[in-house]
Amino acid sequence: MQWVRYDESLSRQKSRFLSKFGFKVSDKYPATYERRSHINSSMSTRDTHSRSIVKGASWRVLGTIDTTLIAWFVTGNPLKALSIGAIEVFTKVFLYYLHERAWLRVKWGLASPNAEVLTKPSAPTAGATAAQNIHPIFERLVDRTEKEKFLGQKGKVLWLTGLSGSGKSTIAQLLEKELLQQGYFTKVLDGDNIRTGINKNLGFSLEERQENVRRIAEVAKLFAETGVITICSFISPTKEIRQFARDIIGEDHFIEIYIDTPLEVCESRDVKGLYEKARAGKIKNFTGIDSPYEPPENPAITIDTVQFTVEQAVDRIIQLIKPSIAFAPSTSN
Repeated sequence: MQWVRYDESLSRQKSRFLSKFGFKVSDKYPATYERRSHINSSMSTRDTHSRSIVKGASWRVLGTIDTTLIAWFVTGNPLKALSIGAIEVFTKVFLYYLHERAWLRVKWGLASPNAEVLTKPSAPTAGATAAQNIHPIFERLVDRTEKEKFLGQKGKVLWLTGLSGSGKSTIAQLLEKELLQQGYFTKVLDGDNIRTGINKNLGFSLEERQENVRRIAEVAKLFAETGVITICSFISPTKEIRQFARDIIGEDHFIEIYIDTPLEVCESRDVKGLYEKARAGKIKNFTGIDSPYEPPENPAITIDTVQFTVEQAVDRIIQLIKPSIAFAPSTSN
């Protein structure tokens, strides 16, 4: 048997050909897989509880009759045969109970709780990759330049990095408002907001932080490709993780902004009480306490929040990014 994938482009001739061999192409659920034939169609249903009990009882009766007949044949005494049959019923029930209890302790051969039978295609063969089943249509979509022309701006990703409590989110919020007032279309992606949705299943180990940033960068890239100025506010603690995001988004569209705030100042602003919990050991892998933060070496913009107010910081960022976000019809970046 083989898995057959439904495709709307299959002709009736192909469908008739497949049906000759017991395959059924679903016309109700596109892009699903089925594995059906006259031989295994009964396997796709399950017995009800009542049916299972009746089947078990009927098999037990049949087995007892078989044992009684054998005993009658061997002993020649029908009374003894009936006695042996009756004893066999009770002893087998007891032994079956002990047998099942013993197998409950044996883990070998158990299927995964999520395993499904005859509902999913088999694993890819050696050498097959997911990419073989992906067919991008980028070249058929409206291109980036047309969208940027429509919005009158260039899509960029402003990546704000810094310690927790450094002021990233506060700056991002005011930056979005100021850019909107000046006629720019923006979107803010903030760490806490993202972790309540698309990244809610991730923790704070370095590996999970990298996956957190990967997903964010992919989303930010999609926004930027539609001409949206995307403001990302994330700790992104290591140089490697930030470079990872830069590689995904693209060097020409990634603007790194370092919110430079000393650790002691961040702790003094600890409105969420996170540093206190981290110091007490209640939060593990907390950046700046028991997990490292590596400041950017060459950020596009550095904001010292001790020296600048929030308003001054936002004004400085806008002044520095305006040449990058202004749309020029003769350029494609």
